[in-house]
Amino acid sequence: MSTIVKTVLSHQVLEGSQFPQFQKEIERLIESGGKILMLDFSNIIFLKNSELMAVVAIMKLVRDSGCILLISAMSEQVRMLFELTGLEQIFQCLPPPDPTDKFGGREDFRFSIWD
Repeated sequence: MSTIVKTVLSHQVLEGSQFPQFQKEIERLIESGGKILMLDFSNIIFLKNSELMAVVAIMKLVRDSGCILLISAMSEQVRMLFELTGLEQIFQCLPPPDPTDKFGGREDFRFSIWD
């Protein structure tokens, strides 16, 4: 059975001094059995170039370890940026949650290290 790890991103995590620590935490999660990493973009409305490069670095780290990277809750601006840069062909982006979902979009496997 695959372990799904959901991580809620923020601008602070993707920029500056927190990013190396975040990368190490992802490595630790992969080493401890995480097979599917889901990056929740619900706190990200836009991405600066440096933040986009950080997301690409995460993707390389996860891909090189043989795991799967999913992206959820993308804003329309971020989705357009991924389309313009061709990154939507590289990343597995989940569709926006269906508001008519009888479970209300609740995910029972929620686990986050950066909430």
